[in-house]
Amino acid sequence: MEAKNYKVLLFLLLIVLCSSCNEKPVGVNSFDIVEKVVVYDSIFADKDVPLGSVRDMSIANNILVLRHINDDYQFSFIDVAKRKMVSRWGTVGEGPDEFIDFGSDFFVRDSLLVFLTSAKKEINYVSLPDILSHRQSISIRKEKYPYNVDFRPRKICPVNDKKIAIGSFSKGLFGILDANNEIIDTSFDLPFLCDEVQNIDKGSIFQSLAGSNNRKNRFVLSILSSDIFEIYEMTDTGVYKIYTSTFQHVPQIWKKGERYAIDYDKSIAGLMKMAVSNEFICFTYSSQSYTEASKSGKVSNEVLCFDWNGEKIKKYILPFSISNICLDNNYIYAIRYVDDETVIYRFKL
Repeated sequence: MEAKNYKVLLFLLLIVLCSSCNEKPVGVNSFDIVEKVVVYDSIFADKDVPLGSVRDMSIANNILVLRHINDDYQFSFIDVAKRKMVSRWGTVGEGPDEFIDFGSDFFVRDSLLVFLTSAKKEINYVSLPDILSHRQSISIRKEKYPYNVDFRPRKICPVNDKKIAIGSFSKGLFGILDANNEIIDTSFDLPFLCDEVQNIDKGSIFQSLAGSNNRKNRFVLSILSSDIFEIYEMTDTGVYKIYTSTFQHVPQIWKKGERYAIDYDKSIAGLMKMAVSNEFICFTYSSQSYTEASKSGKVSNEVLCFDWNGEKIKKYILPFSISNICLDNNYIYAIRYVDDETVIYRFKL
């Protein structure tokens, strides 16, 4: 009798093992909770003051900050409550309150607009209240950051008193700077194998987006042309990886002359735009190839929402395709291009 029971248990165990072997991994865009958004409102349209193409956006204290491609100003500031533009700022030049360049990313931290001047290897901290009040003399603080043959940051993301550097490094996927902008040793690698590419070249080929959560001392990196993102936490003793997405689409590469490059025809657009708040991490997502998605401006009507542990919260299906996004505690704000207008909408989280 005992032998018979043993055989039955063994048979059931084999069934469980076989069924688990046949299960396919759940993709990053597969959610239990999916909401088709039908309620939304328009915050602003650039009928009177053309914004041009918006490169990035953020929100702080009910002020939307837009970084756009414009001949006159780099940034526009929109009061969400008043639904109107309240300031424009940021001119290229070498005069007072001008900058040779404005880097590729910006962040808003503690009422400061933070961006790089790549040509001078400087981090700029500009008073947001001074910009909004149109002060003639704006408070600007500058810090030098390290740049050498082994450490080549292109983007810097603040995380409390430290900074995450995104770029090309002889060791690791990213770099870390302490409060004095000294390099902290770290060596996290890509979450997939790519032995043919030297480490110093990985950052320029497999480019990333970064966002941070000061409250939890965490940051997130997403790898472009893929469905991969990772969450890390910084402590007094080091940096620890919290989560890696269940990815199915790594960026495909090909050799272009003597160098490797992303094969955009064979790589998906995947996780495109990223936005973070204290509670959530959100991405726009497309399963199209990067090439196909680029033809339509890399827009999408899918927004994937995760918490800072990597848990899936909700997938939003929007009534139309959008480009850039940002978050506060209550809303997703999004850019939509309608004919010749740039329109900002918001959707309830």
